[in-house]
Amino acid sequence: MARILVVDDNADLLQMIRMLLEERGGHEVILSAEGEDGLAKARATPPDLAIIDVMMPGMNGYEVCRQLRQNPATAQIPIIILTARGQPVDRETALAAGADDYIAKPVTMAELLERVNRLLTSKVTRRPTGGTIAVLSLRGGVGVTTLPVNLAVTLARSSPDQVCLADLSPSSGHGALQLGLRPDPNWSALALLTSGPGSATIRNYLLAHPSGLHLLASPFVPVVGGGLPREMVLAVLRALREGFLYVVADLPAMLTEGVMAVVENADAILLVTAADPAALQTTVGTLQVLKPQASKVHLVLNRTGPDPAPPMDALQRVLKHPISAVIPFDPAQARALSQGKPLALSAPDSPLARAVAHLAAGLEKMPVPKGVAG
Repeated sequence: MARILVVDDNADLLQMIRMLLEERGGHEVILSAEGEDGLAKARATPPDLAIIDVMMPGMNGYEVCRQLRQNPATAQIPIIILTARGQPVDRETALAAGADDYIAKPVTMAELLERVNRLLTSKVTRRPTGGTIAVLSLRGGVGVTTLPVNLAVTLARSSPDQVCLADLSPSSGHGALQLGLRPDPNWSALALLTSGPGSATIRNYLLAHPSGLHLLASPFVPVVGGGLPREMVLAVLRALREGFLYVVADLPAMLTEGVMAVVENADAILLVTAADPAALQTTVGTLQVLKPQASKVHLVLNRTGPDPAPPMDALQRVLKHPISAVIPFDPAQARALSQGKPLALSAPDSPLARAVAHLAAGLEKMPVPKGVAG
């Protein structure tokens, strides 16, 4: 018997689903007619599965789904979106919000019960599979470090002590600064090793953050040259992957051999751009270089100013690549930088933090990660 939460403002449908799940399915059912109430009930006593309608007064079903995914206590709950909207874009929106299944109304009670039991039997929860996430842009000033810092903090919220942020900038990277940490130790001493570190040794070079995140910091004093050589980068990646579920790599704005080693071995590449002509030109060129990795490139538009939102269709025509995520301009980010407190921690309901949480939910669906090439 499972405990199932059903959120729908249609009272008759609520009672029909309750009877179906209790009498034919043998489950315990909790009913709610409003998104806010359903969310509160889920947080108070997390259910084994949730069925959520989209169109409701107040908070809609997509938002309920997103907030369930952002809360560690409810992040793993299987969710079925039930909606009268049956277009492909509606299904994509539901899955992007974090749903595990999508059912368009009208639906037979037999089909609904079959979908519920399938999710429960197969235990299709949102357990993260892990992987290496590379974040880069060859155009400076587009907020690259802000994205991996907030992304790593968000991932660490549901997987504490299982996420490492690697700031590989040789030019005094700002990962430690944004986390309010002193960059000592850092990776500069790794260059002195005669062989690559193992998963135990690499911990001596990491900083621990109160959020449960670990950081391989960039040295405060800029390093002459392109940073760690390729073979050392590969060894560091292997060691981090052995010790952590996720490795988020904040890469510098240059395609050194070490950077390419990360890109080639990443499970996902977040290519960050902005809407200004210089950023778009650089991104078009970078996409050409990354053609061999095109299947794992996710283009992220970071809005670094309060200018009106650019037309997505026009941008995608210029870039000839779909935009996977948009990070909105958030005026609170300036204060977060000065205080060393990422918005994902200090203001999780802020526009930037919510957009990063949405991106993180999608990345948690990454395929089972591969090993690091030698």
